Amino acid sequence: MPERAHLADQLARTLVDLYAELETRLATDLARRFAAGMDRPDRPDWADEKLAAIGTVRRWAQTLLDRLDGPLADRVAQAVILAWMRGGRDALAELARVQDTHPDWLARAGLADLPPGLQEMVNARRAGLAAELARVATHMPGAAAINRLVLSLVSTLRGTHLRILRWTLDAYRDVIAHAAAPDVLAGLASRRRAAQIAWEQLLSRGITGFVDRAGRRWQLASYVEMATRSTVAQALVEGHLDRLGAAGLDLVMVSNSPQECARCRPWEGTVLSRSGPAGRRTEHVASATAEDTVAVEVAGSVNEAVRGGLLHPNCTHRLTAYLPGATRPPTHTANPQGDRDRQRLRELERRVRRAKLREAAAIDPAARRAAAAKVRAAQAAIRAHVDATGLIRQRPREQIGVAR
Repeated sequence: MPERAHLADQLARTLVDLYAELETRLATDLARRFAAGMDRPDRPDWADEKLAAIGTVRRWAQTLLDRLDGPLADRVAQAVILAWMRGGRDALAELARVQDTHPDWLARAGLADLPPGLQEMVNARRAGLAAELARVATHMPGAAAINRLVLSLVSTLRGTHLRILRWTLDAYRDVIAHAAAPDVLAGLASRRRAAQIAWEQLLSRGITGFVDRAGRRWQLASYVEMATRSTVAQALVEGHLDRLGAAGLDLVMVSNSPQECARCRPWEGTVLSRSGPAGRRTEHVASATAEDTVAVEVAGSVNEAVRGGLLHPNCTHRLTAYLPGATRPPTHTANPQGDRDRQRLRELERRVRRAKLREAAAIDPAARRAAAAKVRAAQAAIRAHVDATGLIRQRPREQIGVAR
């Protein structure tokens, strides 16, 4: 199975970018609307004129949402189906390696006949024919669950649209109201500064109100990325396990992953059952290295491990076919400090993104300069952190709209 988190990120990125661009567009365009005519002394009725234009703001925001909604279902289907096919293709390559290195084990273990295309893949792998590998990988078993994944993700993403529209209108009214407060009208405060303070408070909270099944609250960008990466990653896993199941393989092993989180750590290096029951047990199965059986300690089922936290949306673990007597599980893999270092880097990246959005959507020039200074300070903190820890800096994650 490929590096799941990296591949899920690649496949989900187009969908996530749609919403990230929408959020940035809403913020920058609203700031432009606020600033228009704000400093003209001959416009005492500025606030009334702005509030009277709420219908125009609604139509503008709705138009952006309609443009987003048009290609949404097709792009979701493309990402999910491609993820499922990639998972299945990599399982075929994995089976080809098994057949190549342990040619008698599948038959000796009493598994199903080789799935369609596997022998061709073995031959193609030996010949190094990448195009042939891609062709035979399209022969996949049925995938009724994929349609359910597509429909579920489309429903989840479309469910954010009403909340996005409501936030846009509420934010517009709130900033105008603060700019027209009595102390501003009395000349005790700058209209632009009052609007900027209210606007910064809204930007710091983001478009909120999204709640997942566990009851956790999310901002829009993070919610969309969580839902999309989770679905795409699930399609990758299902495509992979479906193909292994078609070959009759039931046992898989959880890989080691650097900087693993506490939720995944208990499952590293364990053997799981693809279709078996939950619960730890010992199974006696055919050895991949001798004409005999070996005892295998099974930690539970894949579904049980997923419910326990394995393969969460940002998880970097993968599942691979377990060959009894041949596969050696990783040991001494715990890296809690690496997890803390990684989480710190993610927090610094979020700090950069927040400051960049405030800079791009500033109403007040002084606030724009202050936000730019915060960008530079957060970027300096990132440089110091990666120098101290050896982590790799990923500059795209510091751009506006990246949700993690």
